[in-house]
Parts: sequence; structure tokens; C-alpha cells
Amino acid sequence: MLNWVRRQVAKVGFTISIDRSNLINPMLTLHCERSGQYKLPKREKKLKLEDTSSRKCGCLFKMCGYFEKITNEWWFAILNGIHNHELELRFDGHLFEDRLREEEKKKVVDMIKSFSLHRNILMDLKEKIKKV
Repeated sequence: MLNWVRRQVAKVGFTISIDRSNLINPMLTLHCERSGQYKLPKREKKLKLEDTSSRKCGCLFKMCGYFEKITNEWWFAILNGIHNHELELRFDGHLFEDRLREEEKKKVVDMIKSFSLHRNILMDLKEKIKKV
């Protein structure tokens, strides 16, 4: 269910993350990856890169997913559908969307166990991405 939601919002041009979840009364609260404000680490040392910025911009998008026990189905409600940032056209180098999927991770582990060279593993993953 969560994978379906992530695929749908990726088509539109943004990514979501889980804000809150509850297992007793099954529900999820999802928000835009760029919601909230960046919090500096509580260190007394100066940061090396003080001029860096964050992707966080206080985006307001929020949705909830509820599990209906009677029908055994999930349903979603968009609480706030407004974004205060531009939507992405491409996700190259993106934190969430560029991660390896489960089947890709298993393939990498299998190739490492069979003593494949790292460059061959990388080439195999790149070829699979080009096909998709």
C-alpha cells in the first residue's frame, strides 16, 4: 500500500515520508519530504559548511491513511493538498527515489557472494535501470 502511494506521488513530482503511524488502530500520517524546518545539531562546534542549506521549506502537504477493518482495505484522506515549492520533474540523485529496491539489494548480495567485481555489479544495476 505504501509503495503504491509513493509511486503515485512520484508521478506527480514529489516524495512523501511517514510522519506518524499507529499499529493498534492502523493508520498512517504522511507528509511531503520537504515539510518542517531544518534543525541545527546541538553541538558547540562550528559546522564546516555553514553556508549550506536544507531541502526543508515548511511544505504544508499532508495526508492520512486509515485501515478499515470491516472491508479489510486502506483509504486515504488528503488533509492539505498545497505545496509551497516547485515539484520535481526528474528524481536523479534524489535521497528517497534513488535508493536500491529490495530485489536490487538481493541481487547485489548474490553477486558479492559469487565474487563478482564491483564494477560488474554497478554496470549490471545501470543496465537494469536503463531498461526500466
